[in-house]
Amino acid sequence: MSGSVSGSISTSAGPAEQAVSTPPLIELEGVVKHFGNVHALRGVHFDLRPGEVHALLGQNGAGKSTLIKIFAGVLDKDSGTIHIEGLETAFKSAAAARAAGVAVVYQELSLVPSMRVADNLYLAREPSRFGLVNRRKLVADARRFLEEQGLPLNPTARVEHLPFAYRQLTEIAKALSGEVRVLVLDEPTSSLSRGEEEILFDAVRKISRQGVGVIYVTHRLEEVFKLSDRVTVLRDGANVGTFATSDVTMEQLVGAIVGPSGTGASGKPESYKRPSPSETGQPVLELVDVRNDRLNGVDLVVQAGEVVGLAGMIGSGRTEILESIFGLRRIASGKLLIDGENRKVRAPIQAIGLGAGLVPEDRHLQGLVLDHSIERNVALPRLDRLDFFGLFRQRESKARARAAIDGLSIVAPSTGTRAAELSGGNQQKVVFGRWSDPTPRLLLLDEPTVGVDVGAREQIYEVVRTMVANGASALIVSSDLGELLMLTDRIAVVAGGRVVDVMPVSEIRNEEHLHQIVQEAQP
Repeated sequence: MSGSVSGSISTSAGPAEQAVSTPPLIELEGVVKHFGNVHALRGVHFDLRPGEVHALLGQNGAGKSTLIKIFAGVLDKDSGTIHIEGLETAFKSAAAARAAGVAVVYQELSLVPSMRVADNLYLAREPSRFGLVNRRKLVADARRFLEEQGLPLNPTARVEHLPFAYRQLTEIAKALSGEVRVLVLDEPTSSLSRGEEEILFDAVRKISRQGVGVIYVTHRLEEVFKLSDRVTVLRDGANVGTFATSDVTMEQLVGAIVGPSGTGASGKPESYKRPSPSETGQPVLELVDVRNDRLNGVDLVVQAGEVVGLAGMIGSGRTEILESIFGLRRIASGKLLIDGENRKVRAPIQAIGLGAGLVPEDRHLQGLVLDHSIERNVALPRLDRLDFFGLFRQRESKARARAAIDGLSIVAPSTGTRAAELSGGNQQKVVFGRWSDPTPRLLLLDEPTVGVDVGAREQIYEVVRTMVANGASALIVSSDLGELLMLTDRIAVVAGGRVVDVMPVSEIRNEEHLHQIVQEAQP
């Protein structure tokens, strides 16, 4: 960390003014956690004050997830102490943590998809009358609560029909609906557009004004300066420091997270610059008036060697375009042309056979089999190539997994490590790894760096650039507009299930300009 950043805590910000006289809501001292020979936490100190938003930062594998699980009662510490408002406490279960007023919203959602938003909000504590659930009151209570929190959710909508961002907001609403003193948010904006981010930020500010302490875990450093009062950085399971947000710069924060390496003041690695536009050739992909349950006449062309971005609000149809190309969503009418030939793609196996590869929005539900090994996950789309007259080519499969681990710098003990045991960034690299040999002709990337730290993000960017240099074209959906401007040659603006505009990146001045274009395109 730069010597100009002091480890002392500024008390000039709102919640911090009462820090000296008010005991922390929650305080951890010297917390240690081992997993076999792995030291996940090395004597971590952390405290949270009433009404404070305290950001928790670190690269994938720094110890953030382990610390969150200790907050939640999912894991027990090996040593150290936890105090709630000055009283030593031991969370032996998730129920014990929840009873103490600690609510955690993970990246992996815990909703019941087949139930309505209102049912999920009050699950296991529904209002009842004469032993029967009072459905009318349940919906009315949910509607009133959602309006109070300013969350744009329909209490009668089924969760399975919601876009991922709104499922995420439902999970946050579920946590807020109980008696909460400490709210832990793990990458809450990872798939939200800028408009949805502001809705979330307003909800966080509102609940913090009510005295609730918020622990905010994010890889998006811009959010730290918008929302937090203090920030704690972990590296290799140990504290780097705790700082008043107003006293630290972006450059210093990145330096604390990644250690002594080349980073710039922007908070992006110094190599964070958009490559020169690729040389384009004949169309690899053409969509002509494509329609289905979510698309309303999409026209789009991706040329050989080109990277095209899809920009739009949540629910605009961005993800559905990728799903329709990959055979996950039926095309009712229109044409899908690959290399100029009209194709009927009714299943992913057909899309893979035509040279397409998908990195989906939700790596846990759609991208990985978490209980399977890295080797098995990497092998999934290539099983036909690993079959030899009914026998599985085990040696070749292991070699492909080892090549993915080495080529993508996946941190794992072996090819047999379960995907569930990896950090979020390494899990995402495994999803990319399955497409690394051979490289698809058409990469479909949906939020490719969601929940990934600044170091792993740059590695993924390099993977995309390498794949394109090796002959792939790419179609990228991202809520990070800066990411689109850096990676793509052209950007297609999506609204109302249609592509309403396509423009070269060279015509877009900056992120604010692109955000304005997206906003103006909404129906």
